[in-house]
Amino acid sequence: MWLFWLTGTRLGKSGVLWLGMFLVLLALAAWIWGEFVQRGRGRKGLAVAICLLLVGVGYAGILEKQLQWREPVGKKRDGIDWQPWSPEAVEKARREGHPVLVDFTADTCLNCKLNLITSIDIPSVRTKLKETGTVTLIGDFTDENPAIARELKRFDRAGVPLVLVYPKDVSKAPIVLPAVLTPAIVLDALDKAAK
Repeated sequence: MWLFWLTGTRLGKSGVLWLGMFLVLLALAAWIWGEFVQRGRGRKGLAVAICLLLVGVGYAGILEKQLQWREPVGKKRDGIDWQPWSPEAVEKARREGHPVLVDFTADTCLNCKLNLITSIDIPSVRTKLKETGTVTLIGDFTDENPAIARELKRFDRAGVPLVLVYPKDVSKAPIVLPAVLTPAIVLDALDKAAK
């Protein structure tokens, strides 16, 4: 409980989720170790390999990559500078000549989280966002914001994820990205929006 409290105050709700996932992997590895290695059942070598894999994935993928647990609390991460979404924020950024990337997401949306860590908040996309001067806005639909619901309906989506890239040319319509993203899809949309 203390670990969850500490993580919640330091990293927020998503940090608690990632810590919980790490603890589940650790518990699974401990169960496999106890059942197959300590009790002397067959396939000890395979059990040891699976345990090491689970702990390794948990450590590298969750503690180091997602939670960045060794980073000092006050240090700013080299991530995307997300601003809250509103129709006015989109209009203002476009009037100032910036492309705009809008990520409509929710804490409960696993596909949204997957898109973020595999295709949006990655070095190549962060570099492209800076090069193109793209403004990044996030629409959090966790609590089902009515304004976001209207925007989702406007783009024929029943829910999140919805990622839009607005060209800096205000006469052009936004580029609606598919529900499952790849880095190439995001980079291509940013290139088109910057022209």
